[in-house]
Amino acid sequence: MTVVPGETQCEEAQPAANGSSSPVLLQPFRRPRTDSRSRLDSGSNNTTLSEDCARKSILRTLKSLGVEIDESASFEAIIDSGGIEKLADFWRKRDSSSEIAFQGLLSVLEYCLQHSFDTNEFFEKFVNALGYHTVQFWRAGVPYVFDSDMSHGTKYRDALLFSLTLYDVNTGKSRLKELYAAVPGIRKSLLGVHAKRFGEQYHHLQRRRSVSSRGGSLRGSMDSLNDSGQNGAEDVIGVEDEEEAQKFRGKRTSISLDPAAAGEVMFTIEDGACFPSGGLANTHFQQRVINVSNAPPVSLKREKSGEWEIKQGSGGLVSCVDPIMSVNQENMWLANLGMNIDKKKMLRYDDCLRSQEHTLENMRSTELLNVTDDSAPLAPATNTLGLPLMRQALADVLFHVIADDDIKEQNEDEQSRNVREEMSLLGVLNQYNRSNYKLNPVVVQEQDYNVYYGGISNGLLWPALHNLPEYIVADYDDPKVLYEHWCAYVRVNYQFAIDAVRNSRPQDFIWIHDYHLMLTGMIMQSLDSSLEIGFFLHIPFLPPDNFFTKYRLCAFPIMRGLLRFTKVGFQTHRDRAKFVELVGIHLPTARVTYDEKMDIHTVTYQGWSCSLGVFPVSIKNEDFLKVAQSAETIKKADDIRKEILGETPVDSARLLFSVERFDYTKGIKEKLLAYRRYFERHPDRIGKDVLYQVAVTNRRSVDTYRMYQDECIQMAEDINKEFATDEYPNWKPLIFRTDGLQRADLVAHYLAMDVGVVTPKKDGMNLVAKEMLVCNPSAGLVLSTGAGSEIQFTMAGLHPDDGDKCYHRVVDVYDADHYADAFYEAAVEPEAERAAHGQRLNEFIMNNDIERWSTAFLDPGWSHLVIRQSEIKDLDDFYSLMMRTRDVRRQIVERVLKGIPIRSHFSISLSNAKESLLLACQPGTRTLHLKPSLEEDEQTEPAHFDIANELDEFEKDLNFMKFIQSDDVYNVEQFINSLQEYHPVSADKFRDEVIELGDMLTEADHFNFFFTDRDGTLKSYSCSYPASIQPAYSGVIQAQFARRCAQTCAIVTTAPLMRIGVLDVSTIPEGYYYFGASAGREWFIDPANKFKDQSIPEEDLELLERVFAAISDLLEEPKFKHFTWVGSGLQKHYGHITIAHQDAFNSVPRHQVRAIDQKIKDIIHRIDPDQHTLKVKETETDIKIFLKSESGEIFDKGQGIRLLVEHMKCDISNGTILVCGDSSTDLPMLQACLEANPSGVYTVWVTRSDELKTTVRELCERFGNKNFVFVSCPEVLLGGMAQATIREISIGRPGPRASHDSE
Repeated sequence: MTVVPGETQCEEAQPAANGSSSPVLLQPFRRPRTDSRSRLDSGSNNTTLSEDCARKSILRTLKSLGVEIDESASFEAIIDSGGIEKLADFWRKRDSSSEIAFQGLLSVLEYCLQHSFDTNEFFEKFVNALGYHTVQFWRAGVPYVFDSDMSHGTKYRDALLFSLTLYDVNTGKSRLKELYAAVPGIRKSLLGVHAKRFGEQYHHLQRRRSVSSRGGSLRGSMDSLNDSGQNGAEDVIGVEDEEEAQKFRGKRTSISLDPAAAGEVMFTIEDGACFPSGGLANTHFQQRVINVSNAPPVSLKREKSGEWEIKQGSGGLVSCVDPIMSVNQENMWLANLGMNIDKKKMLRYDDCLRSQEHTLENMRSTELLNVTDDSAPLAPATNTLGLPLMRQALADVLFHVIADDDIKEQNEDEQSRNVREEMSLLGVLNQYNRSNYKLNPVVVQEQDYNVYYGGISNGLLWPALHNLPEYIVADYDDPKVLYEHWCAYVRVNYQFAIDAVRNSRPQDFIWIHDYHLMLTGMIMQSLDSSLEIGFFLHIPFLPPDNFFTKYRLCAFPIMRGLLRFTKVGFQTHRDRAKFVELVGIHLPTARVTYDEKMDIHTVTYQGWSCSLGVFPVSIKNEDFLKVAQSAETIKKADDIRKEILGETPVDSARLLFSVERFDYTKGIKEKLLAYRRYFERHPDRIGKDVLYQVAVTNRRSVDTYRMYQDECIQMAEDINKEFATDEYPNWKPLIFRTDGLQRADLVAHYLAMDVGVVTPKKDGMNLVAKEMLVCNPSAGLVLSTGAGSEIQFTMAGLHPDDGDKCYHRVVDVYDADHYADAFYEAAVEPEAERAAHGQRLNEFIMNNDIERWSTAFLDPGWSHLVIRQSEIKDLDDFYSLMMRTRDVRRQIVERVLKGIPIRSHFSISLSNAKESLLLACQPGTRTLHLKPSLEEDEQTEPAHFDIANELDEFEKDLNFMKFIQSDDVYNVEQFINSLQEYHPVSADKFRDEVIELGDMLTEADHFNFFFTDRDGTLKSYSCSYPASIQPAYSGVIQAQFARRCAQTCAIVTTAPLMRIGVLDVSTIPEGYYYFGASAGREWFIDPANKFKDQSIPEEDLELLERVFAAISDLLEEPKFKHFTWVGSGLQKHYGHITIAHQDAFNSVPRHQVRAIDQKIKDIIHRIDPDQHTLKVKETETDIKIFLKSESGEIFDKGQGIRLLVEHMKCDISNGTILVCGDSSTDLPMLQACLEANPSGVYTVWVTRSDELKTTVRELCERFGNKNFVFVSCPEVLLGGMAQATIREISIGRPGPRASHDSE
């Protein structure tokens, strides 16, 4: 058969069983690709051919399924007539025809991904047809996509990711999540997550090795103990130090904790086959600012010689952001340099490759998305510099500079070659990045960029957001044009977003700028939800009333897109208020809250929260003052006045100065109309006043701009003609200039002017007004309400309704009479009064400069992610605050365990929470007096809480974050050192106990099982159970100990599992520990594996429920209500109930304890008079009501361990077991382990009770076990566990070597 030329073949001759050839339908994504040379030579349209292939494939599939369909129907007609829906219906039936229908669906998907720029509507119908079965389809279909990418070098995965992103943007749904759910690894592979993670770990390893190499080989071996590698001792200990090392091997562990030595800890371990177990965190990458904007901070110019020149830009965005970017050379700026991929050049290059006999597979190695046809390809992925990952020849097509063969010399020497390479664009950018922050170009498809920037951004979004609908390009009245341009806008935003994600680390702050990139936050969050992304809108947000109807296609995605940023900054309160108003109207399910103290709105929509702030942008004052104060500028200003007003102007003559881009938003036309009216209303000013208007021409290629500019220029000429007079032959009322001024000249004009005129129709801020008054504090100012700076000045009290007004306000620039009056007021204002007003404006601007702006926006304290200081009045306030700190602590633990630096707002949150509690304490104490609820009357006795432990835990966490973020490789040891101040006896006692504990842990080396109590053991007792949130440092230490020093770990507690149980107050991520609640009667292994003791009869549980209800009623009585918040309060466990009658600080009077004890005993006697089922046990702090077990005894932690062992098939009779506890309720856990494995048990007891110590010692000795250690507080146990994570561990350690004995 003859193969139709094209990228994909519809059918191929395959030998049949009888030896003949017959056409066989090929599987989608597995069709052979033909050489594109034949395609180009034939002059065929590949898109048409690909569409025809897809059409034939779907027709065959539908016919084989028995669907009647017109075989002459076009591909679009098949889709529109429900072809996809029919295929999806057959596929969902899960019968013999499902596989056939599945292959048909794959054919549609293949075509959509081949032409992802042209088939958006088809793809949307495809996803809609799948309905609720997308996860199942992706799970079955994505392997075909992967196979094609791996076998043929296609980029279908990238195309699928973009297509789903576009779908989500346009529909407001989250279909990408379904893809991630079906194929969990696809997101990480596309974004290079594993490569970035490897790079960070490698960086960490190299850093620690470099530290090791500086301190000698033996000291280096000690330093290397925190490495994340698995080197043996031979690899890190030098031969010359072997004798010294042998001395260390003779001991198990010795540590030195010296506060004066910055907490350095030295320790050694026994020899053996061992590996360094690492520290608590393994990264040293700190937070960067990644700035993303359409325009770059530089200007590039190529000389005739072929060399490139790069200069720092001078635009407003650069002035705003450059100061904060220049602080850290690791900061990164992503922008488009104007060098993009031309689709036609790509085709010519493809042809060139063929002629040079490059293989198809080699061509596939480029990062082009749609290499199967001539549709517009997505930009390639970039390297660390941001340049595309492609061969030099292809890079030459894009940049014309990286391999410039035309300027090479045949026999150039090495020095000349180095110079030439440095002056190429690659070399110039490399040089720039070495001395500045990193500049990475974002490369997009050229046709898309032209539509995105010159089309929809400036033709629709710019005038719409300025509320100037009359300037919206009429082409957007056509829905088809609007859709095509909108898709280009999404594609460019997508490329910016994916470049930003690929270049970012989880700790970075990504700062997106302006209306060109309003969708990047939504796209980036869909790719990586852990990112913190800010957005600042430099222009107004004042869309017209019909924006959400006429331009609905883009209006709603923009609204949703802005709400997906972590925080959004507006120039003025006016703009933010408009945005919040529109959210309320068009997104009614969004929840909006306002923090009056912080002046922050928080909008929560579809599970995402966004903070909205107001940050008026400003200028870098010193840059202008430096120029303004120079003698040369002052002289130039004097010359300008003389040139314009004459050598001897009359005293009342005034020079009015205005400078802006020649843009219709600046109100230049309206200004000229008002200026004409000014002389008409005030003819006495003719011959005196001059308006110097600088309107810098731009965007002449846009029809609306060109027509507007020509009209204004003609108006200026008419004004000069109209008011020319023989009386003042040298006077010219208006100077109209259309070229720009260099900064020195601009500042000289500021100094020369009497009145500055800044009157835009609508503007984001307009910094010209600020520049004028910084340079010339004695000048007057005419300012329109359209300028954001006017709103800022008004809110600062500089133009009150009643009082001294510091400038002349133009409310309506279309009101020529009022506008003319403002000119007149400014012209005749007395100089002293004018100077006083200008000085007030100057002082305000000086105090609110650009650095304050950028610092304020980047300040993490105003984000909704931060816990802000709040007033604690009642129990709900207290418990809600503690639960919020739990959420923050969980994030801290998770990030540290993943090696991701901690965000600064975590420290701010915990510090604010601590300060809130301190402010709520009674004066001079650490005690809270809280109302049970705000509804209670004043006579209700308040709850009393001693929160000393909670405050201490906040302080430890804040210290932990300081140490863990430091670059010191000994940060773990330093933190352990800081815990000694919390020891109840002394720092020396702390060190002695940690050393003794470390010796025992080293002796055991590694534990097969680790069973531990929680409260009193791993954490000091809190004032109440809901407040006993596990600190972050404790969560990290326990998790790392579980990861590195033990295999099966379980926390066994008498607390319940949920409903203010152990899972509610824990900060350890799932997977590190099993949780045994209710003394081990109910277990949580993971969300899919939970089990309980099944021996309890249902009637016994009902009896216990009656007791719980009766006690609950008792606590409603005023006399006993305060027991609700004493200690752990009333808790219902599985198999028993606890009610606290005393707290850890013995603050409840004894007579009240006796009274409630008696009431509870009365309830038990009434419900179970013979005590056949219930048994009461009193402790110092609680009354516990147990259901008796089958043996008639109380279910204890020993039985809980046996239940776990039986259910999980654990063998605790072999290996080593670590058991930790602090009270008699933990003894059964120890006994159960000793009974199963007498010699393998190691136990740590957190107690100062001699009686309990004796009991533990006797129990161990009864089984011939001497592996026990007593410590005084949980801090010692945690310090020892932390120490264990940074020592060497021997798995299957051999006995002493013979060679050592002989030596």
